[in-house]
Amino acid sequence: MERDEFLKSLGFGLALVCTGSCLSGCGKGSDAPEKPNNPPPSGGGGGGGSSNTVSVDLSAQLKAVGDQLVSNGILIFRIASGNAAASFIATESVCPHQGGSLVWKQNLNRVQCQLHQSEYATSGAVLQGPQGASGSTRALNIYSTAVTGTTLTVTKA
Repeated sequence: MERDEFLKSLGFGLALVCTGSCLSGCGKGSDAPEKPNNPPPSGGGGGGGSSNTVSVDLSAQLKAVGDQLVSNGILIFRIASGNAAASFIATESVCPHQGGSLVWKQNLNRVQCQLHQSEYATSGAVLQGPQGASGSTRALNIYSTAVTGTTLTVTKA
């Protein structure tokens, strides 16, 4: 094999390896969009439930005012003491603007997007759009809560 032929075959082989690696890396994984790299709110997950309900054991979770958790796509947080349904708010856990994680900011008395800092009232109303501008976002969905004994049940409607 002459030098020119050797270099051509070496270059062609290297190109095949690189192309295969790129295609392999790009082709694997889920079809889900990337999520922002934000830590989840403290408090852990809730109990089980169907896809439209979440149950939380209040003797183990959401004990203090300001506690929050995310379960089954629902952000649940405690706004008052006592185990009445009105002591809890449940909303979607993902910002409707661009899918950032939502967290309860007890000191501000509002829900905030960790991606672009949109802010929402406990009623779901938009208080501040993305990055402090009016932006394009919608009000949050608020879900019904019910308490039986020490079990909080949230139902998506």
